[in-house]
Amino acid sequence: MTTRRRFLMMVPASGAVLAAACSKQEEPAAAAPAPAPAPAEPPAAAAPSPAAPPTAPMAAGPMVEATDPTAVALGYVAVAANADKAKYPNFVDGSNCANCALYQGAAGSEAGPCPLFAGKQVAAAGWCSSWVKKTT
Repeated sequence: MTTRRRFLMMVPASGAVLAAACSKQEEPAAAAPAPAPAPAEPPAAAAPSPAAPPTAPMAAGPMVEATDPTAVALGYVAVAANADKAKYPNFVDGSNCANCALYQGAAGSEAGPCPLFAGKQVAAAGWCSSWVKKTT
């Protein structure tokens, strides 16, 4: 026999089960098999020589094109003086990619990577609306 107390305890639980069953939740991915144990290491060589630092810089990505969708959305220009000051009132004279906090190129380089344009280079003399003054 179902009592009122038992009925009141089952209603919230059944509502939670119903909500969980109707939700669009992804099935959990199957657990990946455990990796095979690493093979035994050969005996260490006597006094290994330190690796020489790379002499050539890492391969640079392509330059950002003005027609790139991200560049268009951010108002990127390769020459900061060509920035649309009416459209981007936050433009500050003297601001460019080289003095932006996001620019990752070496000091004095003509171009460098920017995290906003993944895998691509921006001109150091360029500018976009995400410019943030580099603090030293």
